[in-house]
Amino acid sequence: LFQAASHRARALPGTSHHEASTRSEHDIDMSRRARSAPKVNVSPSVRLGLESIVEGNETAIRAMLSLGSDKVVVEGLIDCMGVNSLSAEMLIANYFSASMLGAYCRERIGKSDKGGAATLAERIAREWAKPSFAPLPAPADSKKRKEPQPPVEDAAAKRATALAEVAAKRARHAAQKQASSPTAPAAEPKEKEVVG
Repeated sequence: LFQAASHRARALPGTSHHEASTRSEHDIDMSRRARSAPKVNVSPSVRLGLESIVEGNETAIRAMLSLGSDKVVVEGLIDCMGVNSLSAEMLIANYFSASMLGAYCRERIGKSDKGGAATLAERIAREWAKPSFAPLPAPADSKKRKEPQPPVEDAAAKRATALAEVAAKRARHAAQKQASSPTAPAAEPKEKEVVG
């Protein structure tokens, strides 16, 4: 009797039980979807700040957020703020490296690049909070190089250097062994054939 009453209570007047249960499942899906990525309202100056910090760092930020190439990076940062309930200052303090923030302070807002990530994030957020915020123009080379590229290393040269270090270490070890036992004849260290 109690179950029948609860089913009737869920059904809206003029709808069948199936329609009521489908509607409530739909409402649950909508509320989960809405909770998964709450939108954060950011001021125009903060949005401009996010756009300026992304410029020249897009690849690193895209990788940090695991964004596909179809998503706008600034929107990804704003979504991250919403999902994690972060302010702009907390976002950049927690997710950006101190070196990236220092370069941004120096090059884009004309402030000191000294301090850790939290100090730099506070300095940046203070500038972004100003309604009149306008970043300095990006350095001329930031358009050409999107990310600092690691130096290209020659694999053969690296392998030869490593083999030379191993041979020198073996020779030192053999000399130490011979010096510690002068009466015993020194055994010649066997060179292993390196396949490479």
